[in-house]
Amino acid sequence: MQWLIPLTMGLWAFWTWSQEREQGRLTERARLAALYVNPFMSACEDLQSRIYNILELGGLRTLRRRYPDGAYAEEVLYLIVRYFGWAAALSRHSPYSQDPVVIRLAEAVRHAFATTGPGFPVGPFNFFHPEQKALGKIVMSRTQGEHGIELDTISSYKFSKRLASPALSNSRSVQQSLAALRNAVDAENLPGRNRLEKAQHHLVDLLHYLEDREGYRLFAGERKKCSSQPARSARNGSQRLPATNGSARPNRRARRSRTTTAQ
Repeated sequence: MQWLIPLTMGLWAFWTWSQEREQGRLTERARLAALYVNPFMSACEDLQSRIYNILELGGLRTLRRRYPDGAYAEEVLYLIVRYFGWAAALSRHSPYSQDPVVIRLAEAVRHAFATTGPGFPVGPFNFFHPEQKALGKIVMSRTQGEHGIELDTISSYKFSKRLASPALSNSRSVQQSLAALRNAVDAENLPGRNRLEKAQHHLVDLLHYLEDREGYRLFAGERKKCSSQPARSARNGSQRLPATNGSARPNRRARRSRTTTAQ
């Protein structure tokens, strides 16, 4: 039975090594999540929430009251660009760098801003992939942190100042996006609305997936998607009078005859 002693010791050593290795893996994953996943989810939430408020809740009116100088347009653009920056970081450094669902949904968001075609003309909020990458780098910075050099984003105030640089002041996509936000009468007439709407749909799906995997939620309430074009058309059409064959006339409020004398 002497052989049981070294065997038991060997099994114990292997179990201890496995436990330490698993603990090290979990610790490293928690570190990567803190550095890349959490900031990415925050960028997704901020962007989708702002888009929803603008397109569905009349957010442009609120923003104009808060920022009568039009600075709100720069803030919205900052949220878009910040997403581009963290999306690139997530794809390179996070535990989700090879996750097929995250890759598919993150690419769908990028495609919403980059694609052109019917309903998606070249114009506001149209950033092709190379420009998305370049804009993302503009807002990213490196700082000394607990784990060495860490990625972070510059503030929206610094970003506003950088908009005066030749690279951004000469960018048609940047300037068209700012002008659209400042000049649109309302969200229904906002140029590039379809892009924002499509991106918001994918951002919501992406957040739901990541929140399920990470085990926590950034938003306690129900996260809603912007209404699509068919839904908006149906909603608007339901408020109109039904079409007729010409034999019927719309109801009108009865007006008193001019020949009727007051009693």
